[in-house]
Formats: sequence, C-alpha cells, structure tokens
Amino acid sequence: MDTSPLRLEYTVPCPPGVAFDLWVQEIGRWWHPDYSPDPHGFRGATIEPWIGGQVLLQDERLGAVPVGTVTEVDPPHRLVHTSVLGVDEQHPTTVTVSFAPLPDGGTLVAFEHGGWTPQNVSSREKFAEWPRILDRYAALATERHG
Repeated sequence: MDTSPLRLEYTVPCPPGVAFDLWVQEIGRWWHPDYSPDPHGFRGATIEPWIGGQVLLQDERLGAVPVGTVTEVDPPHRLVHTSVLGVDEQHPTTVTVSFAPLPDGGTLVAFEHGGWTPQNVSSREKFAEWPRILDRYAALATERHG
C-alpha cells in the first residue's frame, strides 16, 4: 500500500505571480472536463483563494460542486487545499502547489497530491492521470507567456 505523495514538476515561462494567478484564476480554462462529475456538463472550475475558500467544479446540471477547501494560501508562493474528488468525502486528500522563481524569469511549479491514508489509498492509482490535467495548465502558461 503506497501512501507516498504523487509529485510532478513543471517549468512555465512566466514569473511566480503570473503562474499562481493562472493556476487560481484560470483553473476553469485548463482543468480537463473528463475529471468532473459530467464531462459534457462541465462549465468551468473555481478556486476561492482564501483559507476556507472552496474549490468548485461548475456543472450544467448540478451547479457548483465542491471538491475541496483551501487550507493555506501564500500568493504567489503556495496554495494548499483538501480534495474529495474521486475519494470518500470523509477521507479527503491534500493538494499542494508551490511556485518558485527561476533565474530565466520562469517558474518551477511543484505539484504534490498527498494525504493518502488506509481509508483512501485504494483510490490513489487513478490519480496517475494528473499529467493529463496539468499538461493543460503548462500549455496555457506557454501559450500566454512563452
């Protein structure tokens, strides 16, 4: 039973403040509809960037579907939120995203999906598809700022 965090890193061609804002303010543009309650009904996503703020997927039929709660926000350096997407709501996981400046003016975006416990680890394997979502974030950052 592997409970280690899933980790990915991306380099994007914009400074941390822009990379952070793109993550938070544009999540509805880069989030992949396949990872929502109904891909055909997907209408966007939102992160409320304050402690206690919600992470929401917007669905045509269901409205705003809460999938997490922000637990730490330190713009433009770090964002942490719980996630109940694909796991039992009683046993949420944790998503941590850090934004570090690079000498060339870009940003190293470090993504970690952790909080795996005996109660939710059976869902961990399906999250191997994170690159399919996060590649869209990196592509949007490159398209806008590359």
